Amino acid sequence: MALSGIRILFPSGLCTIIEPSAGGLINHTIKERMKRVHFGILFAVIIYEIVTIVGVGLVLSRKARKQTVQEESFALAGRGLGTAHVGVTLALTMLGSAHIWGTTENAYSMGGVAVWFGIACTVMMVVITQCTGPWIRKIGVTTVPDLFGVLYGPRTRTLVACIMAPLIFGCLCLETQCVAVTFQALTGWSYTAGAIVGGIFGILYVLLAGMKEVSWLNMINAVLMYIGLIVVFVASFFYLPANWSEIEATVVSSGNGWMTSIFGNTDLIIGFAIPSILCCTLFQGISQMGLQTCIAARDVKSVKKSLWLAGPVNGLFCIIPALLGIAALVLDTTGVLQGSPLGAMLATPALIVQYMPSWVVWLVMASFLGVLLSTFAMTSLCPATIFAHDLYGGLYKPNASEKEKTLVTRIGIVVVGVIAICLSNFQPQVVTTINWIFTWAFPMFVMCILGLFWKRSATATVITMFAAWVGIIIWTTFGLQARLGANAVHGAYISLAISLVLGIILTAVLPGKPGYFKEQKAKR
Repeated sequence: MALSGIRILFPSGLCTIIEPSAGGLINHTIKERMKRVHFGILFAVIIYEIVTIVGVGLVLSRKARKQTVQEESFALAGRGLGTAHVGVTLALTMLGSAHIWGTTENAYSMGGVAVWFGIACTVMMVVITQCTGPWIRKIGVTTVPDLFGVLYGPRTRTLVACIMAPLIFGCLCLETQCVAVTFQALTGWSYTAGAIVGGIFGILYVLLAGMKEVSWLNMINAVLMYIGLIVVFVASFFYLPANWSEIEATVVSSGNGWMTSIFGNTDLIIGFAIPSILCCTLFQGISQMGLQTCIAARDVKSVKKSLWLAGPVNGLFCIIPALLGIAALVLDTTGVLQGSPLGAMLATPALIVQYMPSWVVWLVMASFLGVLLSTFAMTSLCPATIFAHDLYGGLYKPNASEKEKTLVTRIGIVVVGVIAICLSNFQPQVVTTINWIFTWAFPMFVMCILGLFWKRSATATVITMFAAWVGIIIWTTFGLQARLGANAVHGAYISLAISLVLGIILTAVLPGKPGYFKEQKAKR
C-alpha cells in the first residue's frame, strides 16, 4: 500500500531523533544499554522458557508412557481437550506474530486501523467455534485434507494436503521472524542468532508431548501474556518521555490525524480492514492451523463453549500493541531507515527496551515470547501432522501405526522448524504477507461449505481451486494490481470472487453427489 514505510517528522522537543548506525537498525547507545542492563533479563527469560517448556513437556511425556497409549495422542491429545484448553489453545495459536510485532509494525505505518486485525480474529473465532470447528469434530476426521478426502475423494485430499502444508509453513517462517526480532531487541544479538535460539525453543514447545504440551503451556502463557500486556501499558504512562496526549497531538499536528482513529481512511478500510476480516475468517476457518485444536477437543460442546475464552483472549490483544506502535513512530527510538525490511517492526521492541524498567522488559518479553512460541509450535505441528497422516499415512503407508505416525510427526516438526529458521532471514512485512497467504484458502473454504451442505463435485472443486490460485498470482505477484492502479483492491476480493462464482456455477452444472450432511440425513 502507498502508506507502507511512512516516516513522519516531529518537533524536536518531543521526538527523540537517533541517527541509524551504518551497521544496523539499532543505534550504538541502545546496543550498549542492552549489553549493560538486559543480559540479566535475557537470562531470566530463558530460564522461564526452559522451566515451563521442558518441565511441562517432560511431565506430560512421562505420564503418557505410564498410561495406555491412546490413538492420535501426540498430534491430537487423544481427542480429549476440554473447553478451557480448547479456548486458550485456539486463542494463542492464532495470537502470534501478526498480533504482536505485526500489529505494532502496522500501527507504525498506518495508525489505529491496525486494530482491525484483532477485530478480524474475533470474527474468525466465531466461525471456527460455532461453524467449521463443530462440523469437523462431528465428522471425526484427523486433518482438514482428510475432510476433503471424505467430501471429494483421495485425489482432492492429496491436493489440499500439498497446498495447505506449505501455506502454514509460510506462517511459520513469519513467526520465526518475530521470535528473532524479540531476541534481537532484548539482547542486541544478530537477527540470525535470535532466530536460531527462538526456533529451538519453539521446536521444544511441541516436540516432547505434542498437542497436550502446547495446550498446557498455553494455559500458563495466557495468564502471563495479559499480565505483561497490561503492565507495559500502565508503565507507558510513567516511563515514556511523552504522555499519550502529547503523542496524539503530535500525530494530529503532523497532518496525519487519521492515524489516531481505528477507521483510518477509506483506502485503509477497503485495502486492509475488510481484507483482514476475509483473510482471517476464510483461511483459519478451514485451515489445519485453525481446526487442529477443534479436532483434538473432547466433543462438539467443548468447541462451541470455547468461544467465550477464545474470542476475548485473542480479539482484544491488538489494542495495546497498536497504541505502542504509534508511540514508537512518534518517539522514533530506532532511527528507522525508510524502506528497511525490519525498521517498523523493530521500533516498538526497541521502545520497550529503551524506556521501560528492567522488570517490565522481562515480563513483556517473556510473555510475548511465550505467545510467539505457541504459534510457532502449532505452525510446525500442523504441516507435520498433515505430512504424517495425509501423505505418509495416506499415500506411502496406509497401514502405518500410530507410533510410526507420531515419529514422522516429530521428525516433521524438527525439519520444518529448521527450514523456517533459515528462511526467516527473508523479511517481508508480517501482516501483509500473512493476508496474502490466507487468500489461498478461500476456494477451500467455499468448496467445503458447498460440499457439506449442497453438492459434491470433485471436478468443480479442483478447477475452482486452481483458478483462484492462478488469479491470486496474476493479480499480485505478476503486478496486474499495480498496473491497473488498483492498490486498494486486495487479492482477497479476487480470490473470493473467483471462488464463489466458479464454485457455485461449476458445482451446479457438473455431476456430483449430494452434500455430506444432506446425504447423512437421508441415510437415517
